[in-house]
Amino acid sequence: MQKSILWEGIQNDTDEHCAVNFLDDAIMVRSEIEGWAHGIPVYADYTLRLDKLWNVLEFDISFHVRDTQHHYHLLRDEEDNWTDASGKTYPEFKGCKYIDISLTPFTNSLPINGLFLPHGESAQIDLVYVDIIANEIRKDHQKYTKAGHHNYHFENDGGNFTADIHVDNDGFVTHYPELFNMIQPQ
Repeated sequence: MQKSILWEGIQNDTDEHCAVNFLDDAIMVRSEIEGWAHGIPVYADYTLRLDKLWNVLEFDISFHVRDTQHHYHLLRDEEDNWTDASGKTYPEFKGCKYIDISLTPFTNSLPINGLFLPHGESAQIDLVYVDIIANEIRKDHQKYTKAGHHNYHFENDGGNFTADIHVDNDGFVTHYPELFNMIQPQ
């Protein structure tokens, strides 16, 4: 089964075209983002390989900011160790099962679908954060609270940034205030 999703940026003039493929033993995601972010032309292309519980096994992201191209390709093993394609290790990401990529609401779907939170419950997670504009990859701390059937309260940076995210029946973001809207078929 495949689900195709389109998002438009609100704060940034970006569009994202995302395809999520549910296979027998994995979930494969392929997406493209293009437009203007903070007044800068950007293009990003990413692929994620997830297990059936929405944990990231591998991600490959290429992006252009202005005229400069950047690329990250990291893999996570069974012990939650991260390495790149050349074998370089990233011990600072040990234990991280999810990633968050700036300029996309898709990666919020990973913990939303993977944590299986009951209504009113919260979870704090560490994850790998990819900041496209700054060309930075780092560990980040986030908190998700299930506030309703289709609503999650999101916090990052110790509560310095919060948002009430709305999702569809499949756990994909439909509205991320001031940042993203899913483009719904008419």
